[in-house]
Formats: sequence, structure tokens, C-alpha cells
Amino acid sequence: MNDTQFTLPEDFFDFEGERPEEWSDHPDVRAAVEWLRGRLPEAEWRERRLAAAQRLYALVIHGAEPGTSGRFFDPRDSFAWHLFLAEAYVDHIWNYDPMFGSRVVPVFAAIGRNLDLLREIVGVEARIDRMIQAERAQPNGPFFELLVAAAYARAGGEVRFVPEQRGGARRHDMDVGLNGRSYAVECKRMETSDYGESERTRARALWGPSAAFLKSILCSTFAQVEFLAPLADVPDDYLTQKTKAWQLAPSREFEWEDALGRGSIAALELGPLQDVLKDHLVLTGSTRIIELLTGRYKRHQSMVSSMRIKPAENPRYAAECDYATILEWTPLADASISGRARDVLRKVADGTGQLPLDRPGVVHVGFEAVEGDAVEELRHQRIVASMRDFDPGETPLEYVYSHFLAPESPPDQSWAFDETTDFRSIKPTGPPPLLQPFLVLEPEAAQRVGGHWQ
Repeated sequence: MNDTQFTLPEDFFDFEGERPEEWSDHPDVRAAVEWLRGRLPEAEWRERRLAAAQRLYALVIHGAEPGTSGRFFDPRDSFAWHLFLAEAYVDHIWNYDPMFGSRVVPVFAAIGRNLDLLREIVGVEARIDRMIQAERAQPNGPFFELLVAAAYARAGGEVRFVPEQRGGARRHDMDVGLNGRSYAVECKRMETSDYGESERTRARALWGPSAAFLKSILCSTFAQVEFLAPLADVPDDYLTQKTKAWQLAPSREFEWEDALGRGSIAALELGPLQDVLKDHLVLTGSTRIIELLTGRYKRHQSMVSSMRIKPAENPRYAAECDYATILEWTPLADASISGRARDVLRKVADGTGQLPLDRPGVVHVGFEAVEGDAVEELRHQRIVASMRDFDPGETPLEYVYSHFLAPESPPDQSWAFDETTDFRSIKPTGPPPLLQPFLVLEPEAAQRVGGHWQ
């Protein structure tokens, strides 16, 4: 995508007038935004922010070029995208994207809530500066380190980031003094699985011909398929044939179940969305517009969507809609669930290799738990089994914390967040250092027994 084909005025981020009541401020998010933004020269941030906004709007207006990922952000500067979303949430809400923002804003809220503690940590400024500049492409790891450091500081720990030795041996992330003991702590951020990404690519290819055909005849459609076989084993024309079968009698819902999958295809009623659009604008690509079209909200539902809208003055919002197609897919095969339920074993083994031998060690592994409840339940079972049998060798690894971070974007909220933490003893010589190990949720957040997938 050529971002230079679309430009925005410099004052595009400025808000004038009285702040509407429905757009409430969030002091914790604002505090984190101002802290991180303050580590950048103002001119540099304005340039990087403008580039992030231009890419977002160019993609909305022109679409993604064939063969590209269609990402809303430049992968070379993912940090700017994170800061852009958090700043938009508090200062220019018309640029906020709730789908991505649900991953970013809760983290900024946690940082802002713990800002006084973080400021006192030795080495935190150098860690932030690395994230903003040298590691701008992959800020998830540094953000995770800040959350872990804040958790230890809340517990009364004395935390110090260990300086990076360029060209030297890899070292752990932080030293922590807590309850009369000294710990070496290593943090590992795990991204979503390659297997899951390959399935998403395959699902888009399977639905692609149907999506193109339905768009060509402007036939608004709602389809759902649950794959009972791995997507790699599904023939290329599987969903195309189902769509053709429905087209023989499009006035009725078409349902099927076979060895490969089960599903349904039916006409999509636009009335509920069109009724709302008479008086309101609706953000395209949001769970709100999907809820109005399908009649319900399903967390982390995978889909291919196509709509014909009349854009509002802000082209990210729909003013009118006369065609929409929603093609959902859910992988249920045992091999699919297994392939996406990556264990933390490799990350723990890698982190253990960075711990010193002269003091107790702790490894924290964090990941977004957005692959589905069945996947996260299996992942947890694997963590329990692998950590029970894990041998750290001579390294005095005492505990492993696995952080299941579950952001979501409900249709009636700008973001929501769930969190499950599992900790396992490996070679303990004392109690777990963190008895309240949640990183993002507020201390007063409601708790329940069991993982969020239950």
C-alpha cells in the first residue's frame, strides 16, 4: 500500500469545543500516554503519529493492495501504532479503533495506574527508550516487561532493570528484592501461533470465491461454517459448492453437515442496521456493525466480511448501507485446536537459559488468549503437564507464571479485558513471590475461580 497517496492535515488530531459527556476521559490512560510521549521529541512524535493515521485512512479508503497483509499499522513502527491508539482514545476519539485498541488501551491504563511505582524503578527510562526507538517494531515484549515490573513493585519489591550488554551474553530482564529474597526475573512475550495464521489465510481463500460472487450480485448473505477437519484438508471448492447449492433456492436457509464441516447460509437482513443508520453513524469493521447485521456478538469470532456503504464525513464510519455479507468460520478439528494451543515450554526453556546461577529465578510468559476457549483450555492443560516435567538443570528456577491476556471489543464498550494467570513451582525454596499476579486488571476487579475460558 502506498501511504503517500493519502494525506491528512496537521490539525486532524485537534479537538475544539466542550468534551461530550459520552466521551469520558481516562486519567490512567492519559498519564501513560503523556509519560511515553514525553520520551520523544515533539516533532518526531507528530511525524510518526501522522504516518500511522495516514496508513489507517488510506487502507479504509483505497483498500489493501493485492498480495499485502492489509495491516492497519506499519510493522516497522508498531510502537507508534500503540501510542497512536492510546492517544486517540483520550484526545481524538474519531481515530480510535476499538478492535486493536482493546489490545492496547488496557495495557496503557495499567501502566498509568502504576506510574508512580514505575518511575522509581532503576533503568526504566533506558528500557522505554529502547522500545520507542531500537525495538519500535516489536513493543509487545517491552510493554509486558513494564507490566511485570509494576506487579513486583506493587507487591513491595525493589525492582531494577538489568542493562543490556550489546554483543555480550543474554541476561535476564530485572532484579527483584522482595520479602528478604533476591530474584532474577525473565519475561517472555509469546505471539499468536503460525498455525493459526495459516488457518486464517486458508479460510479467507476458501471463502474468497463465494465472497466475490455474492458481492458481484449484491446478495446480502450470512453464512457460518464449523470445520470438523483441518482446513488444510478441505478442498478448494468446498464452500463454493455450498454457496452454489444455496443459490438454487436463496429464499430459504441452506444447512449442511458432512465429514468436513457443518454450517448454514441464508439471506442477511439489513433492516436493523439501516434503522440505526437513520439517526447514527456506525464504525465499519466494528463488532457493533456485526451485531446489528447478525443479531448477536461472539467474542473473537473469525469472519470474512464485505459491505457497500455510503461513508460519513469520516470515511471509517457508515452513513448508509445497502449490501453486506458476513461469512464466519470456526475450526473445531482436534488437529486445529492442537495446532493453535501452543505451550509455553520453549519460551520457558529460553528464559531459563538467561537466568544466573547464583539466586532464585522466575520466568513470566505472556500471550494473547484470543484463539478460542477450547484452544486456551488445551493450552492450560499442556502448561500444567510440561511444567510438571520441566527440568531447568543447574539453574535455580523456582516459579513459572503464564499470563493469559484476553482483550475483546464488545459492541457496547470501547474495550474489555479478561485475564487468567497460572503459576507453577519448579524448584521452590520459598513461597511464590507474587501472590496477586494479575498484570492488567485493577486490584478491585471481580475475581472468579477457574480460567476465563470456563
